[in-house]
Amino acid sequence: MVQKQERIFYTFGEKKLNDKWRFIDLDKIDGFKSAALFESIAKYVGGNVSPETILFWRVLSPVVYLGYHQCVEDEINVDHCRRHDIGIVRRILGGGCGFCDENQILFSCIGKESGIIPPDIQAAYTKVLGAVVNALRTLGTEGEIEPARNAVYTKRRKISGNAQGRFDGAVLINGSLLMDFDFELMDRVLKNPTKNLYPVANAREGMITLKDIGVTDIDSAKKALLDGFEKALGITTYEGMLTQNETNTANQLLEKYQCHDWIYRMDIKRAQRKKFSVLPPQ
Repeated sequence: MVQKQERIFYTFGEKKLNDKWRFIDLDKIDGFKSAALFESIAKYVGGNVSPETILFWRVLSPVVYLGYHQCVEDEINVDHCRRHDIGIVRRILGGGCGFCDENQILFSCIGKESGIIPPDIQAAYTKVLGAVVNALRTLGTEGEIEPARNAVYTKRRKISGNAQGRFDGAVLINGSLLMDFDFELMDRVLKNPTKNLYPVANAREGMITLKDIGVTDIDSAKKALLDGFEKALGITTYEGMLTQNETNTANQLLEKYQCHDWIYRMDIKRAQRKKFSVLPPQ
């Protein structure tokens, strides 16, 4: 069922800003489908067709989200992923790779490039990740943004990793909030699981979950995070649904995300560069 979207704007100088953002909680979905969906939503947000959106989801089964510019062979133990049916999803966004399972709240903050998210990359992270800091405070702990890693830490340990991208008139900042975590599985899946952490001996030493600080109710965590976004961005939200256009476009994009040539896009480009670099002169 497709719900007609509410779009409320007010005039601010030369800009039109969205007074209300749409909130969608997809609950558990396929990891490949999630990437297709947040790209699809961004196209319609950037084109002034859909409202700016806060999107929540969790993955149905474990996946690795790979940064757009990364090579699979550098980051991921592919054989282990194949044996255990762990998907490899190349994002449209930059940043590093992250292992995700159902025990993480994943989010995408999708706004217009001409809107309230700053054009400067670090300023955008600071504004949006304020939502995670706000949520942690509501849940009983303090958080701080680590700009060098585009992450949020609490008690000197990472609890939220994030990535950003801009295209088609939209800006996306995606991230995670760890409810719980399978550290042993991540250690087997990623070749360098401590790469994006403070210097530590292992990932468990450098990461923390909400369960570690006594928070186990996911609905409370989601509410705190959504409230955190409203405070950080200075917006209000309403519960919305995907439009038929967003769903149709996501279904079309899904084929790309599942395609070998997209997943291994940068590996293929690197192999081609190496091939041409060793060709003898004509």
